[in-house]
Amino acid sequence: MVAPEHMEAWAEAVYVKDVQDRWVRMGAGVVGELGQTEGWDSGPWLARRDSNPQADAPKEIYIRWQSLVEPQAYYWHFEVPETMRQQLVKREPAVWQGRAERVCRSNIAVGVAPGGRTVVWLAGGGLPRVEIQRGQATVVPEGPYQGQSGGKFRPMHDAAKQYVEAHRIPYGSW
Repeated sequence: MVAPEHMEAWAEAVYVKDVQDRWVRMGAGVVGELGQTEGWDSGPWLARRDSNPQADAPKEIYIRWQSLVEPQAYYWHFEVPETMRQQLVKREPAVWQGRAERVCRSNIAVGVAPGGRTVVWLAGGGLPRVEIQRGQATVVPEGPYQGQSGGKFRPMHDAAKQYVEAHRIPYGSW
């Protein structure tokens, strides 16, 4: 998972349902940061890579996160279309570390932003990332950790707090 610069987020839960109908918990915690605040960054970046050898090809993905700058808790669930699964294993020509290879976009990155805006990209192998879909998450009515934290959100870093105080949250740019 990634978020726009200064728009800190915390992943509470990430689950993938594979084509064998097994739900597999993926890593949670710190969400990576993109290189710009407004809009989805088009420059090169790497999301934290998290894989689970027990999981087969993805069929559905569920994420729950805290948008620390608002603060607000959100969840988003989406089905992975067959075309996306095919793209995960499609080999394409690319130059990687100075030599020609055939590689695939085998990484799924989910971008999360304030207001519950989401985007899904495929990336990997030195190929340009490809946007698959955008979405709108739902507010978790119980709050962070589904109400288990007494309403307490993860703390925001000082730099992000200062940025939001000096500027604004650019709702609508994602």
